[in-house]
Amino acid sequence: MPKIAKNQLNFTKKELDKIYCPPEGYVVYHDTVVKGLILIVYSRSKTFHIYKLVNGKPMKPKLGNFPDMTVEQARTEAIRMLSAISKGEPVHSRALSKPSSLSLGEIFDHYIDEYAQYHCTTWQETCKSFRRYFGVWWSRSADTVTRADVQQHMNTLGKERGHHTANRAFDDLRAVYSWGTKYGYYTGTNPCTAITKFKTRSRERFIRPDEFEIFLETLKTETNISLRDYVYLSLLTGARQANVLGMRWDQIDFDLHLWYIPITKNKESQTLPLTELAMRLLEDRHQRRESDEWVFPSHSVKGHIVEPKAGWRKFLDKTGLQDLRMHDLRRTLGSYMAMNNQSLQIIGKVLGHKSTTATQIYSRLASDPIKQAMEAAQASMSQSADILPAAVNKRRLKRVK
Repeated sequence: MPKIAKNQLNFTKKELDKIYCPPEGYVVYHDTVVKGLILIVYSRSKTFHIYKLVNGKPMKPKLGNFPDMTVEQARTEAIRMLSAISKGEPVHSRALSKPSSLSLGEIFDHYIDEYAQYHCTTWQETCKSFRRYFGVWWSRSADTVTRADVQQHMNTLGKERGHHTANRAFDDLRAVYSWGTKYGYYTGTNPCTAITKFKTRSRERFIRPDEFEIFLETLKTETNISLRDYVYLSLLTGARQANVLGMRWDQIDFDLHLWYIPITKNKESQTLPLTELAMRLLEDRHQRRESDEWVFPSHSVKGHIVEPKAGWRKFLDKTGLQDLRMHDLRRTLGSYMAMNNQSLQIIGKVLGHKSTTATQIYSRLASDPIKQAMEAAQASMSQSADILPAAVNKRRLKRVK
């Protein structure tokens, strides 16, 4: 028996007017008259699309918005496009053929509603940053943005906000245009092709041994207990900021000393062992907990602390380490593991890296095996004789004495 599509409906203006828009996400309705015609209902709009599998991949080009496009127009256009697809011809929706059809902001809203919030763990941050960096183009027709516009905008962002920020903003813009092209929201030339990004180096900052004393002494006297415990747990677990702040009590196994993280930035789960120091802190915090759900509760929409930027800045003012970021706490654990000659595989496992490339920056700190190898080679070169001149050796002996 063939599988019956959910939300089947005989499309009429009266029936479609009755459909309520969901507060978030979207709902799909399938027309019972024209197979392949669907209506996607978002929080702010109702749009006609066709849905067709081509070589195992779904095509979902947009036809138009209801009620600007009538049901009869949508069915006529759907039949035309489905026929063209069956013949292997390239298809473009006539509804999207006008240069001013969709603004960049409209395409971005579809990108978030239909894709990002279900597949990207940082989609909310993407919403904020995209508006921040591309708000000037929000109402601009997407196909009027040129390659020169993008390159100039990236150059300006790099100068004003930094190279890393400019590159990340460009990646978001390119993703929106690519997604819009794939699903029929955009039919023009992608202005993000052949753009020159900034060459950047991986950040290597961590708390150095000579900085740890003042850092820990300041941390012990920190009056913001939640900030203090967050910093401690970041240092002790090496977990990402979002995971530490979103830690839940039901993720902690107090018997086995394990922390189960259901989803990380790389879209995978992770189980971290908790050291004695981490367990002592969690047990103390559990005894005086203010929430049975969150380890770091707050009155935010999410129910837990989101990002303690103000508290972190005040804490740094006390330490004098102004160039330290919260993400450097995670990097600090990896750096000290490397200095203790742990393998990159172990470091990557602890930090939840999906590829060895991300862990490679810690190889620079694993110097003891290299130093030992160099000294062994030097011993072979000397063949039991002094390599350095006698005067240099005498000066070294005086310093030792």
